[in-house]
Amino acid sequence: MEPFKDSKGRLITFDYSKSFSGITRSDLKLLIELVQIHFKQFISSTNEITISSNKEFIEFYEFWKSKIDEILYRSNFTYTLSIVKNRESSPTILAKVKWHYKLNGRLTKSKYTSVHICSVSKYFKDKENLDLKDPTLIIDAENKIWEYLNRVSPIELMKITGEIYTL
Repeated sequence: MEPFKDSKGRLITFDYSKSFSGITRSDLKLLIELVQIHFKQFISSTNEITISSNKEFIEFYEFWKSKIDEILYRSNFTYTLSIVKNRESSPTILAKVKWHYKLNGRLTKSKYTSVHICSVSKYFKDKENLDLKDPTLIIDAENKIWEYLNRVSPIELMKITGEIYTL
């Protein structure tokens, strides 16, 4: 497929690699907005989009439809924190993240992935005051989950030419 132009005459290629290399959590909202706008323009484009086959168009459409869902989920992922007692080391805080996308390049059977957050002693000095709803812990946990997901499941996108790239 060939790039097409938006209403202001700018080319839309679905290439966000330069704008969002090393994407952060704060950049994600802007990426979501751009992708949704460009996708809507692609679907409702009155310009003729050059496609070599209907199959290519459908694959591109389905890729971006599912990718929008994934990116939206990344902005507000579901997780639970728990304390895990280990035999050989001190208790740790673990996040169980609901994740039904690729991890390390493949889909897993499990609906959840576990992310090690830290040792319990980092946040709680005595065992009586264990509060997994501590605001500082929540912020740190979400940042750790974000880093983990970007490491094992980086955001893969597709240019309008069909080339896959990673942010």
